[in-house]
Amino acid sequence: MSDARDLRVHDPQLYFAEDGNPRSERFGDIYYSLQDGLSETRAVFLNGCHMPDIWADRPAFTVAELGFGTGLNIAALLQMWAEHRAQTNHLHIFSIEAFLMTRDEAARALNAWPELAPFSEAILNQWPKSRRGFHIMEFPKWGARLTLALTDVREALTQWNGKADAWFLDGFSPVLNPDMWAEDVLSLIGQRSRTGARLATFTVAGAVRRGLTEAGFSVSKQPGFGKKRERLEAVFGGETAASLIKTPRILVMGAGIAGCSLSYALSSLGLDHDLCDPNGLGAQASGNRAALVTPRLDAGGGAVAQLYADAHAYATCLYRRMCPQAILRDGVLQRAQTERDRTRFEKVATQPCFAGDALQPHDDGLWMAEALAVEPLAVLEALTFGRTVHASPPHDIDSYDHVFWAVGAGVWDQTFASHLDLRPVRGQVEVATAEAQILAQAWGGYAIPLPEGVLFGATHDREDRGADIRDADRLRNIDTLSKALPELAAGIDPSRLTSRASVRVTTRDHLPVAGTLSPGVHSLTGLGGRAFCLAPILAQDLVAQVFDIPSPLMAPARHLVQIERVLTTNDLM
Repeated sequence: MSDARDLRVHDPQLYFAEDGNPRSERFGDIYYSLQDGLSETRAVFLNGCHMPDIWADRPAFTVAELGFGTGLNIAALLQMWAEHRAQTNHLHIFSIEAFLMTRDEAARALNAWPELAPFSEAILNQWPKSRRGFHIMEFPKWGARLTLALTDVREALTQWNGKADAWFLDGFSPVLNPDMWAEDVLSLIGQRSRTGARLATFTVAGAVRRGLTEAGFSVSKQPGFGKKRERLEAVFGGETAASLIKTPRILVMGAGIAGCSLSYALSSLGLDHDLCDPNGLGAQASGNRAALVTPRLDAGGGAVAQLYADAHAYATCLYRRMCPQAILRDGVLQRAQTERDRTRFEKVATQPCFAGDALQPHDDGLWMAEALAVEPLAVLEALTFGRTVHASPPHDIDSYDHVFWAVGAGVWDQTFASHLDLRPVRGQVEVATAEAQILAQAWGGYAIPLPEGVLFGATHDREDRGADIRDADRLRNIDTLSKALPELAAGIDPSRLTSRASVRVTTRDHLPVAGTLSPGVHSLTGLGGRAFCLAPILAQDLVAQVFDIPSPLMAPARHLVQIERVLTTNDLM
């Protein structure tokens, strides 16, 4: 793989030969055996890693792959996993691809194997646009999740926090693509392997054998597939016995978007839990009539931009899949207030962490084509699968193995809240009954069209915990609306508005918080005004940290949200 760090679209220069098989002009190589690609996958990778026996009695199993290609290996793996897994077991897949083909190209290749159709279709339905970063595909029917790293192999392995139980090394030939098989790459594979991990590949090149040996693998040649005389199997650091995992008691405190995202992440792993909020589902800002799902537009790029881009991609895909009925509008206009805004938008639109058509210039600013306006309560209900929200925490809270606090400062427990440097921010929004033919949009405020009218606002009062409705704030919100949509604002009667006030929390650096406070005590909070963008991926990351499974969050992003930076005391740690 070549270095893709400065690229947004990684062209594989793919073409289909007369025999119907895909080939890479860039590397002068085939994607799979011309005799039978599926049989090759099963012989070289699935059987080569001793599947399905290797995951017997393993509650969680992780497979990593270099060279996603058409997705054939993953489709075949999902088929075998679905047929042989225990009902409560979960599969985590991490695959790397710097030269992503289009969905239509992948579909053309995968159509050659009708027996894989359910699994191929599940992958194709979540096929990403080419953008730099981690893309998440979820397959709840089979208890599986795929994190696809669309970037250079070294960056991907460095920024992944997981450890694999099995490896598929399926890049193009070491002769034609030596960078993917370099000694430092093989060393990173060793560092990302659990004891006893199995590895399989089609090549027996001497440099690959030596590199794997240096990385800690015991390597052996095995009979090859088709015209290839030999292939490799390897084991990392010897065999290890599977450990039994106790079923933990888990409590989630808070039923806003943070708590409901945690509930979804736990349910995805088959982990039962109690969900508690004294005011019910969406009691604070998560209960507004509408919300925007937009990324933070950071012209500086780097880890902050990547965090929001990856979070936004996951959240919007999740909502489209889980609760399409909750989507009020596709696309959001970010209005430019100054020429400086336009310059900033131009920089953001070219960042490789966004797909090429995700951010588009607009006469009034920047059109965020993949952003959403959603109905919050419908999202929360979908994420919790109708789970009962208990009004008060149980008396035996100390008996839980894990308690996740997904709340703001002062909402639950002043003792807990006093350990975190969180800032309350009061916001009041208005709903007007009106015929509003407008785009969902944001500027210093925002306006979201509703079936019955329009929601607009919001005030932003720091260190204010009041949830009372204020007439003065109605006028402030109308004034804010008039700056962007003066005709709409002029027709609004303040006395006929429906108002709602709630309190969010944010942090000094305006970045969220996800981490462990003390053994068994964890927190997801500080999401501010972009909670519906951030909460789903941060919940997956926090649950992954707690239960030692691979996280879909890149390492630099995890560093940004670490909880230590907002602790006011170390007593809890």
